[in-house]
Amino acid sequence: MTRAPIGLLRPGSASDPLVVVRSDTWGYNSIGFFSKDEACVIDPGLRPEDIDLLASAVMTRATTTPRRISHVVVTHAHHDHIRGWDAFPGAEVLMPRVGAEKEAGPVARILDAKRKLDERFALDLPAFSFPAPTDVCDERLAFRVGDLEAEVRFVPGHSNCTSVVWIPALRTLCTADYLVSPGLPYCRWEPAPFETAIATMRRWTVDEGIERIVPAHHDLIEGQANILNALDAESRYFVAMRAAVRDGLERGDDERHLCRSAIAAGAATRSQDYGVRAHQDRDNARRVVLEMLATFDA
Repeated sequence: MTRAPIGLLRPGSASDPLVVVRSDTWGYNSIGFFSKDEACVIDPGLRPEDIDLLASAVMTRATTTPRRISHVVVTHAHHDHIRGWDAFPGAEVLMPRVGAEKEAGPVARILDAKRKLDERFALDLPAFSFPAPTDVCDERLAFRVGDLEAEVRFVPGHSNCTSVVWIPALRTLCTADYLVSPGLPYCRWEPAPFETAIATMRRWTVDEGIERIVPAHHDLIEGQANILNALDAESRYFVAMRAAVRDGLERGDDERHLCRSAIAAGAATRSQDYGVRAHQDRDNARRVVLEMLATFDA
């Protein structure tokens, strides 16, 4: 049995053509925007009904003539983000080159994870293939939707193939799996590049006037001060973890105790209790410890 999306978190309007559909799974945000007779969707949804609701909104809001969906952006190659890329025939599909050119082994694992989620949702879907983009992003890839300019920016850290989408006229940065839970980073690759990504987005926020963050999960962040606070919370978290691991290395702690110290230090930097989601602390700590042990041993 499938379930309907929670609904339109941002319905889109003539003055603010951003559309966000919120799923009841993982707080997932399917994102789109429109201008004139064109629309773009970004990581368009977990279930067919998410994708359909997003498509309907971006095609019909603030117009009497349905728009065409001209662009699909796949921000990275994780299984929840590639779903629905092929639901928009004729659209240009944009994706980071590193994600598009993954080798057969990683692609098979990604598709297997996608299949398992289909089974969890009890979805009987047609055959699905890994994204085949029409254009790829190495560092930056500019595109236009109606009168709106946008840009895919390659910012690895969450994964080795993660990108974000900047829409200057809307002062909006769609951050994929960055800032999904400020103070609880979702690092699925290596901590050092993740920290570089956070520092990079902080610089963009100040230099380019970002006023709204739309992550792929959970709440939007409005206002530059709130964005900077969220980015700083991510940075403090890793600083605290690294300091705890450094102290433990000097004491001669083993890997298990290093991880425990890092978990406690990271969690202590935030006031919010993330409940069951805080298991991510363990994964972050493990990655920080492994990274620092490699440097320490060298």
